[in-house]
Amino acid sequence: MKKITFIVLFSVITNILHAQKHLDSLDARKDFEVFENILKNGHPSLYEYIKQDSLDYLFEETKNSITNNISDIDLYKKMLKITDQVRDGHLLLFAPNTIKTEQYYFPLILKIINTSFYTDTDDFGIPIGSKITKINDHETFKIIESLKKYTATDGHNLTRKYRDIELKFGLFYAYEYGLTKQFKIEYTEPDGTKKSIDLKAEPFVIVKLRNTKRNSYFAKFHQQKNGFDFFNEFINTKDPFVYYKEEISTAVLVVNSFGIDIRRFKSNLVKIFKELKKKKIKHLIIDIRNNDGGFRPNSVHLYSFIAKKPFKQIVSEYSISLSVPEKEYATRTFLNEKQFLTDKFNNHPVYDGWKLTFDDLEAIMVPDQNRFKGKVYVLTGGATFSAASTFALNAKNDDDTMLVGEETGGGYYFFNGQFPVYYELPNSKIVMVMSMVKVENYIKDKTVPVGSGVPPDKYINLSLEDLIEGKDPLLDYIFRLIQG
Repeated sequence: MKKITFIVLFSVITNILHAQKHLDSLDARKDFEVFENILKNGHPSLYEYIKQDSLDYLFEETKNSITNNISDIDLYKKMLKITDQVRDGHLLLFAPNTIKTEQYYFPLILKIINTSFYTDTDDFGIPIGSKITKINDHETFKIIESLKKYTATDGHNLTRKYRDIELKFGLFYAYEYGLTKQFKIEYTEPDGTKKSIDLKAEPFVIVKLRNTKRNSYFAKFHQQKNGFDFFNEFINTKDPFVYYKEEISTAVLVVNSFGIDIRRFKSNLVKIFKELKKKKIKHLIIDIRNNDGGFRPNSVHLYSFIAKKPFKQIVSEYSISLSVPEKEYATRTFLNEKQFLTDKFNNHPVYDGWKLTFDDLEAIMVPDQNRFKGKVYVLTGGATFSAASTFALNAKNDDDTMLVGEETGGGYYFFNGQFPVYYELPNSKIVMVMSMVKVENYIKDKTVPVGSGVPPDKYINLSLEDLIEGKDPLLDYIFRLIQG
């Protein structure tokens, strides 16, 4: 997902700062109609999780609720209520930049455990693992519920929503409650002591640096100093890298992104797997917990280095349109419309669109000649999405690979992708991203509930004790499993 750039431009009115653009009802309705047309004429799985008549009613009800002098942020929130019902993690809405959070950002770094907020750093004298119960008199469980609409996920999955909310809390809070200069925080320390503190909003750049010190990044577990250097090396790096626990003949391959140059990615993998062979490593742990996707070929290449036999990834691709809807408002597509829609699907019509079905030969991927031959474990989390979730599904389909962690943010049975289109709505300047191809995954276990992410073979979640101690429960589990 693209990062949002913050620009300093605001006007102070009271403790809540209002810097929103207001639209007349005609302009707002125009944007909403464009938004509705894009979805109805281009989204490939619009009615997967909500019936057509229910969604039509929601569209009509929302359109009728648009009043004169509505703010761009309020219009954005109305649209979010609809996209939240569509339940597509690749269907994105970005707010117009009229709310400037760069100077007024929520200062605490939070972690969600069992649907509650806990502090993830020890700033402001608040111990790590303190439970936040209220913010400016709002109960935090209600805050979490109100913020769920701001983050897109596949199906009914919540793990991705929680990971996104805890990472972008200050931004989502500003959208929901307005820019705020002062925060009254009520919290309970790990020993049960209840306290409150008043904190001023801080510049985003300061909070961003504080984020690098999260205890849940597990620097202590790796016996390293918690801070920017560890964050930059372990969490923020995009190239795959490996480290070793040689006393148990184990390597940990960290892959935080599939979004880098395909040739460079494969070249790095060749070097890494040659090194694993040279060191005679017996156990390989692949960590994709922070991987939100990227290029599918990178996912395929990585899996080919651990697959013991040919493997399948997808069953079919489907589109309801061979041309970009509301094209005059599209700002960019990354792929050629004719090549990736018209030419690809034109000869494969079905009654409600176009569907390309893959036979066994087309869908098979083969192992790499330098493949790893030992035991493989894959670590997943709610932030594991898109191409990374597809990689996790490959591991789920493989009885020889152990998938450990929490449910992925990407869908188990299908996802939308392949052809993303970026839009800017003409009056509000809300940015919209919609992918036009539905991809049906190849799956073996058909008992998984519809709307789920990829479920791990072994569920392990971060506990409050793990957070306080800085212990990585997934790596700790596998290390102990290998040691016997």
